[in-house]
Parts: sequence; C-alpha cells; structure tokens
Amino acid sequence: MSTKATSRPTRDSALALSMLTVLPLRATWPTDERPDVAGYFPLAGAIVGAAAALMLAAARALGAGSEAGEPLHSILVAALVVLVWALLTRMLHWDALADVADAYWGAQDRKARLAIMSDPHTGAFGATAVTLVALVEVSALAVLIDEGEMVAVFIAATLARYGAVFGAWFGTAAKPAGLGAAVVGPPATGSATAAGFVLGLIGFAGWFGGPLVLGATIAGLVVALCLPHVLASRFGGVTGDVLGASVMLTEAASLVLLALVG
Repeated sequence: MSTKATSRPTRDSALALSMLTVLPLRATWPTDERPDVAGYFPLAGAIVGAAAALMLAAARALGAGSEAGEPLHSILVAALVVLVWALLTRMLHWDALADVADAYWGAQDRKARLAIMSDPHTGAFGATAVTLVALVEVSALAVLIDEGEMVAVFIAATLARYGAVFGAWFGTAAKPAGLGAAVVGPPATGSATAAGFVLGLIGFAGWFGGPLVLGATIAGLVVALCLPHVLASRFGGVTGDVLGASVMLTEAASLVLLALVG
C-alpha cells in the first residue's frame, strides 16, 4: 500500500514502533513531509512495559519475590527484564546513552561534542554511564519484584518514552539533518491524541497503585519533561542520541522513584 493510501496516524505510528522496537512493521519514511512520530513513542513503551509485566507475573508464579519463596531470585529476574527490554529495542537507547555521556563530558565546545557523539566508538564516560544505569535499573526492578509491583514496572517503561516525546515536541534540532531534525517539531492532532491517551492510561495505573505510586508517576513525568532539555543544552539542541538517552535516564529515574514508594 502506498504512503498516500495509508492514513497519516497509521503510517506515523508504524514508523514510531519500527524505530523504537524490533517489531517487523513495514513503514516507509516519506520524502515529501516530516512524519509526526514522536507522539507515538509511548506506544513502544507500553509494549515493552507489558512484556516486562508478563515476565514478572510468570516469575512470581514460579516463586520470585519475597512473598512467594526462593526458586527464582528477584535480582536475576530484574536482570532478565533489563535484557529483554534491551533486545526489544535493539539496544538503541543504550547506544544513545553511551554516545551522549561521552560527548557531554568529553569536550568543551558544542562542535567537538557533536563530533564525539557521532563517533561509533564508546569511551570511558559512555561505558561508565551504561554500567551505572544498568545497575540502578536492575536494583530498582529487584525491589519492585520483591513487592509484586508489576503495574509500577509497566508505568516506568511507558513513562520513559515521554522523555523523547517532550524533547521532540519542545526542543530544537541541534543539526540540520539526522534523526533529531527528522522528529523535532510540534505534534499533529493524531500524535498528540495518542500520547495523551497513553498518558491517561499510566495515570490510571498510578491511581490504581495508590497515592504514593501516583505521586511517583507524576514526578517521573516531570523528569521526562525537563531532562531532554538539560541534555540538549550541552549540544545546542536535540539529536536522536539525546532523545534516546532521555528515555534511558527517565526510565531509571522512574524505576527508582517507584521502588522508593513501593
């Protein structure tokens, strides 16, 4: 089916999911307009979050968690969840985190930082950032698994993608070409509606979890709103790597917040 024959929301949502997940969707990037994909990023988060929630339900049924016995250790299950998340997203966000960390601290001027970000090699800053974020995520997930907080895990994974949404909607592109320039811009009605619907879904999930979980969800949303712009300030604007790193850091922060109130 041609791009013209496909509705814009259908095309843009398929593009967003094919960008952020391993789902084998047939989506062709249009050459005559900027596709409005950012608002559909939370759908990818909902998919990986639901996958994690199912994993945790299965693990708990087999004995993971403080109330169910010891056949499976919560730390091992948490590590497996992080592994599955990485595989479902082709490790895209981890790569972005490493690139941003290397560039953020690796140079004193914007041009040099952008050059470092484009370098395919990973330096000490990037390796350290990936290691520390992985440790934080596994530790926070282990706490949530012990408490049986499957809803909180779904919230964190979905909420993380709003870091990329807000970076794209409210930021400016650091370079005239590249992924950042391709996705940055105000949303169309379909994209905004999709993002709003998923936000309402995780808001309801937070409310279902209780006042503390809802408060942690709101705090995570504030992180998602602010973080991409803090990162972008070092590069003169948003890049694809900035959006990906924002996802990872928002996810880690949300998991910590939810683990603290769990």
